[in-house]
Amino acid sequence: MKSLFLSSLIALSLCSCMSETAKQTIEEYNRMFEKVTTLEKLVQTSDFSTLSGEEIVTLYNTGNELYYDYNPMDLKEEQKAACEALKERVAKLRVEIPAKAKAEIPNFKITPWPAGDKLFEKTETFPVFLKRGEKLRWSFSAQKPMNVKVIDYNSRATLKTYTGKAMVNDSLAIEHDAIYLVEVNPLGTQYVDMDINYKVTEMARLTASTPIKVEQVECNKGDFGAVAVQGVSMRKAFEQPRKFTLRGQLKAAFSGSAIALVAVQVPAGATDILYSMRIDTSESGRSSDGKFHDNLNTSYKKVKFLGLPLYEKTNSSGLLNTLLDDNRPLRDEDAYCNMYVFRSQSLAKQFQDGTKPASQLSYDVDYSTLGTQSCNGRIPANGSKTIYLGFENERVRYTNYLWVEAEVVVPTMVYYTTKYSVE
Repeated sequence: MKSLFLSSLIALSLCSCMSETAKQTIEEYNRMFEKVTTLEKLVQTSDFSTLSGEEIVTLYNTGNELYYDYNPMDLKEEQKAACEALKERVAKLRVEIPAKAKAEIPNFKITPWPAGDKLFEKTETFPVFLKRGEKLRWSFSAQKPMNVKVIDYNSRATLKTYTGKAMVNDSLAIEHDAIYLVEVNPLGTQYVDMDINYKVTEMARLTASTPIKVEQVECNKGDFGAVAVQGVSMRKAFEQPRKFTLRGQLKAAFSGSAIALVAVQVPAGATDILYSMRIDTSESGRSSDGKFHDNLNTSYKKVKFLGLPLYEKTNSSGLLNTLLDDNRPLRDEDAYCNMYVFRSQSLAKQFQDGTKPASQLSYDVDYSTLGTQSCNGRIPANGSKTIYLGFENERVRYTNYLWVEAEVVVPTMVYYTTKYSVE
C-alpha cells in the first residue's frame, strides 16, 4: 500500500539542504516520472491499431530502450521508496510496450501504392519485395473485364492468373524472399478501384516497403518479359569523311571547280540517310571530323529506352531529328554553300559536268538547301537506290572546304525488358 502511494506522487521536491548527488537523483526521478506517466496513459488508453507503422516501431523501440536506476546516496527513506517504485513501473513498461506493439504486427497492412480509383490505359506492373511468411493481398474492381497476373520475379514463375475478370480479390502466402509483380492488363482504357497491400511478420518491416529499382534493359527475343520495339540500326555510308575543295567562282574559271558531287548508296530496307556537312574557310580538319557515326550511336543509346516509341516508318522524324539535334556541327559564320539532292543519275551527271546550272535541274526541293552553313539533316530514301548530294560554292572570290559524313538508317526490331532489383 505504501509503495502504491509513493508511486503516485507527482514529483519529489528539491530543497537547498540536499547534497548535489541527491539533487541530481531527484531531478532524474522527476524527468523519468513524467515520461513514465505519459507512457502508462498511452498503453492504457490508446488503440495501437490506429497508429502508423513508423509510430508502432518508435513505440516498440521506446519500450525496449526504457531504463531507470538511481543512486540512493543522501536520499531519505520515502525518496528511496519513491525511486524504487518508479523503477518497478519502468520494468513493467519495458514488458508491456513491446508486447502490445508486437501484437499489432499481424493486423497491420502496408500499402505501397495509393488505394482507390485509378485510370488504366495500358498494362501496368506493381513490384514489391516480400519475405517468407508474409502475405500479399490484392483487390480490383473494374468497369469491364481485365487480366491480372501475380509473378515471382526471381523465379520467373506465374503464381496467379485471372483472365477476363471484372472483380478480383485474393491473397498469397509468401514462401520465398523475392520480388513479386502484380501485373494489371485493363484490356483497354478503364477505371479500376484497386488495393494492393501486404502483411509482415517482423517489426523492422513495418516502417516502409523496400525500395525497388526499375530499369529498362536491352534483351533477347525470348527473354522473360521481352517487349518488341521498332528501333533502328545505323551504318556509315562511307568509311571516312568525304572532303571537297569548292573554289570561288572566279578561281574556278581558271582551275579547280566550284562544285562537287557525292553518291550515297542506299541498301535494301534503308529508310533514311542522315548527313553531317561541315563547311569552313580553312583547310584544317577538326577533331570532331569522322565522329558522326559514334556520336549518333551514343545519342541513340541515351534515348532509346525512355518509354516512347523509338521509330515509326510513318513518323520517323521524331527520333532521328532528336539524334541530329544532339550532333550539330560547329559553324564558321563566313562559310556557306548550296546543297542539292538528286535522285536521278542523269540529273546528277548533268550537275557534275556543268552542262546545266543547278537551278535548271529537277532536284529534290524539299531536302535541298541553298546558302547553308554547316549543318546536318535527314533525307528519306523513298525507294531510291542511290541519292546524290551536289554541292556548289556561289561565292565569287573565296574558297570553301567541305567535310561530308553520312549514315544509312535501317529499321530493326529491338527487344527490351524491365529489370527489377532491391535497392
